[in-house]
Amino acid sequence: LPSTLKSFNLVYTERELQYLDFDVWEQLILQNFPQLEKFYFEFSPYTCDEDEFIFDGCVCDQFLSSFWINRQWFVEIVIEPEIISLSIKPYRKKWYEFINIDNDFNVNHLPLLTIRSILMDKYLETFDKIEWIIDIATIYHLEICENVFIGAIIDFMNLSSSLDSLKLSSIILPITTLLSSEELDEINLTVEYNKITKVYLEKMKKFDDVLFLIDLFPKLKYLQIGCTSDIDINLFVQTILMKIHNKVNSNLHLLAISIPAADDSMMEKIQTFIDLKGLLSHYTIKRTNDTIFLRMKSF
Repeated sequence: LPSTLKSFNLVYTERELQYLDFDVWEQLILQNFPQLEKFYFEFSPYTCDEDEFIFDGCVCDQFLSSFWINRQWFVEIVIEPEIISLSIKPYRKKWYEFINIDNDFNVNHLPLLTIRSILMDKYLETFDKIEWIIDIATIYHLEICENVFIGAIIDFMNLSSSLDSLKLSSIILPITTLLSSEELDEINLTVEYNKITKVYLEKMKKFDDVLFLIDLFPKLKYLQIGCTSDIDINLFVQTILMKIHNKVNSNLHLLAISIPAADDSMMEKIQTFIDLKGLLSHYTIKRTNDTIFLRMKSF
């Protein structure tokens, strides 16, 4: 391969862990391909033995050196029913980075864990896979791509105390009257100790989904909600703002509402309603494509 190589792409499906030595990749690129701009690498061997973890000995935190960060290449780990894959690819903005939230902690280039599917008959197996991954990588971002019971989310969160962002397709809420005292205690502990500051719920089924998430994540700064076009947008905004207003020391100051019917007219309707009801005293509102951003400065 020429030393002037600009782009490199490799998909590897065999179980040879030397391909996961990030320090070796770093030296190889520095010495042989100094002009490399795009690096795509996927390691995805088939997992035929549920008791065998294919990444034993791999240390993903090697990937956090300035070499990788300066080139804006990042790691994503994906869990599917029969495959755990690890990929390195050029960085692309995440869902919460299209508008500035804060500058306290830059987690842009840290590992992302994506769970494509959670089969109920293989839930424990999925849980074990996440435990294995937490042993080799510090996970700051978690995405779950299908409808999931909130208890599973709590289980996953309790495995990784470093989680900063959470993206969910949709959620199934517990019936609190049917929860045992132990389960309620577990939820309360999760509320107290989790560090999640950014949440995106792609498909809200009912208002209670959002209210529950606000309670579950007291450190939440940014909340994005996907809604259908037939929603009563004024009632939704009022419900959420009243919930935030009634919380003690709420950190939530940016609410994003993604809705197919979003336009300037809808944004103006929300603004007029907020002012008429006196829901916020200091705020800004803007629209980007189908998402309306409401930045709250104070109540």
